Amino acid sequence: PDITAPGVNIIAAYSGGISPSEMDFDKRRIPFITMSGTSMSCPHVTGIVGLLKTLHSDWSPSAIKSAIMTTGNKLTNLVYS
Repeated sequence: PDITAPGVNIIAAYSGGISPSEMDFDKRRIPFITMSGTSMSCPHVTGIVGLLKTLHSDWSPSAIKSAIMTTGNKLTNLVYS
């Protein structure tokens, strides 16, 4: 991939259309499945690309990449309760 959004403990979720084990014989289904890790940034970046493409349908892939890579903000001293 051209773009990644590195971070720590990024949470992503996906549909319960498949089982938690992803095995064919496992017939369990749950509403959504969450995963955590730095590689989970891919769904977030994909969503941002989709949003930008919807808002700016005339933008090229290079323009979208540039917008994502040049408009980041660093957040510090976050407190979660």
